[in-house]
Amino acid sequence: MLINNLLIDTTMRSLKLLLLLLTLIVTTLGCFDREVTISSNLPSTTPNPAFAATSKAAKPAYSFVDSMCVTTHWSYYDTPYGQNYNAVKQKLVALGIRHIRDSGATKDVIDKTKELGRLGIKTTYVMYPILGVTANSSYWATPPAYNITDFVKNKVGTNAIDAVEIANEIDFNYKRLSWYKGDTTKLSDDPKSSLYWVRYIESLTKDTYKALKSDRATDQIKVIGPSLGRSYDYGSKSPLGDLSKYVDWGNFHPYPNGGNPFNNPFKYNTIEKYYWHGNFPSVNINRNPYAFDVYAPPFKGKPMAATETGYFTTKGERGISEKVHGKYMPRLFLEYFRQRVPRTCSYELVDEWNQPDNSEANYGLLRHNLSPKPAYTALKSLISLLNDPQGSKIIPKTLNYNLSSTAPPGYNRTEYVHDLLLQKRDGNFYLIIWHEISNGDTSTTPVREINPPPIPTQVNLSTPIRSATIYTFDDAGNLSTKATSIKNNRISLNVTDKVTIIKLVPRK
Repeated sequence: MLINNLLIDTTMRSLKLLLLLLTLIVTTLGCFDREVTISSNLPSTTPNPAFAATSKAAKPAYSFVDSMCVTTHWSYYDTPYGQNYNAVKQKLVALGIRHIRDSGATKDVIDKTKELGRLGIKTTYVMYPILGVTANSSYWATPPAYNITDFVKNKVGTNAIDAVEIANEIDFNYKRLSWYKGDTTKLSDDPKSSLYWVRYIESLTKDTYKALKSDRATDQIKVIGPSLGRSYDYGSKSPLGDLSKYVDWGNFHPYPNGGNPFNNPFKYNTIEKYYWHGNFPSVNINRNPYAFDVYAPPFKGKPMAATETGYFTTKGERGISEKVHGKYMPRLFLEYFRQRVPRTCSYELVDEWNQPDNSEANYGLLRHNLSPKPAYTALKSLISLLNDPQGSKIIPKTLNYNLSSTAPPGYNRTEYVHDLLLQKRDGNFYLIIWHEISNGDTSTTPVREINPPPIPTQVNLSTPIRSATIYTFDDAGNLSTKATSIKNNRISLNVTDKVTIIKLVPRK
């Protein structure tokens, strides 16, 4: 009996040692499957070894370009949209963007929407009863009062409209709307009222979804939920109920120029309260995702479309310079795509009026005289580089890499070096890297401009690469190109607050 116990004890010890050995082996092998991250509290001086690179799946380059959208206003006849349509159209086509967002039901707007569809530019259509289109004939709408299915299928065409957005910032605009056909009583902000705008927009969303999805000609049209314009917080959140069964995508307008006070303030980048008074593109959607937390719950996990976001270029409160605008706009589209936003619409294409101090007049990528701001040129350059010829869908491959950064004094948060991996149909990878840092301090008027230092960074590769080319932007938004060497499976570069793109050609 004693001998048996000793044998059992010895066996158990052997099993424990074997288990410990297996644990050490698995832990060691695990290093090959996860990215070694850099502490946010201490500067890094030693790059991560290339063999620790993480296998990352690329996203199709065409899907990124397809997520980009810009708002237009074809019915604003006192602006360049109406006064100089042909020239604006030429600038839009030259930009290379595939999607616009607009509304209206006049013959002129319909004709322009159809023309742009023939040119390969599809419209995210804002169904707005005040402008003549609604879910069905039971709803009030301004004449001609089209039903949405008939409007899309017969008046414009599914080759021109690929998404329908339910109204626009209804909590701002409800006072202009009635609910029932023939009723002139306007909607109410009183939750106890039978005409409460929340009940109206929930009903309109459900009926629009049912109308579009019940017709074979329109059942592939994306239905985008209603947007809100008021600033809700974590205490109130969105007042909308569960709409997840009646939308393909949710909707929010996460303008970043207002900062994000819903976090513990800390000093960084010479800003006393960094997120509070920062205006960088991901300020409210990434590490402190206030916009998702507050506006996404009614859509319960459905992708969130950003049908309005962007910046205005003025010297007044929260305005930014055209130089910073040129840095931010490529980063904005990239950041939203990183956060799985399927469509991001920049507000807007053209400055509406020649009023330098009016924020509402200066959201454009183009100035009022249609000359390009740096943001327009940068986006045109970005789209041109990443555009992929139309064809069958691709299944992107993986690239084994990681990034290691050396923190300059005062900039130890190297996790703010962001990257996105894309791939084209020809197999080439496009690794996009940028320092997601605030270029403005909004606690002052005008906004204090900040020029943070570059972040020395190494791209550590274990996927065999034949050649690498680096693309960088100047302050005007133009791209410059240079070949770069790969030494010991590493590419060294300075990551700045402008986007840098590395084209990587794999070995066959």
